[in-house]
Amino acid sequence: MYGIVHFPDFLLVSILLILSPGPGTLAILGSSTSSRFSGFAALAGTSVGDAILMTAAGIGAATILAANPTAFAVLKYGGGGYLAWLGVKSLFSKAEGLAISQPEQGGAFRRSLFVTLLNPKAILFFMAFFPQFVAPGASASAFVVLGIVFIFINCSYQALLITGASWIMGHLDAMPQIALWVNRALGCVFILFGLRLALA
Repeated sequence: MYGIVHFPDFLLVSILLILSPGPGTLAILGSSTSSRFSGFAALAGTSVGDAILMTAAGIGAATILAANPTAFAVLKYGGGGYLAWLGVKSLFSKAEGLAISQPEQGGAFRRSLFVTLLNPKAILFFMAFFPQFVAPGASASAFVVLGIVFIFINCSYQALLITGASWIMGHLDAMPQIALWVNRALGCVFILFGLRLALA
């Protein structure tokens, strides 16, 4: 169908990848603890970012990045620095609630989009991942279908996380000390993700 091969394997690997937490998932969780609306806005940001990266991979942006170390380094260090900045902001915040969950009005979408796009390794990943499940000579529709399926699975899973995070936040509001430690933990995780991206 559409030149797609080993589709069950694609589904399994996609689910395992989506279940592995990354910066995008953390950005969604952080925003969703502010409100469900912010959580779904963040989910929209990561989904749009994924779609852009998949498209970029499909047109050969991964090849350009691989052949241009300077462009790759700029994106890599810029993305790592952005994640680390979010982490430091959360780590040292003394505000009530979860600092990393409090972007400016309309900022949840923009922040999650940046977190996704400022990761050149993601473009290389999509470039390496999708062709394994496309038959030689298949049309571009095969990549489109795989991309839609991947985003659908991711959105379904993240919607469950958003619902759960909103419920948890309702209980954390009454326990500011716990929220403070959650802030610090999220801050450390974001800093580690930023360092891993920049130094990998």
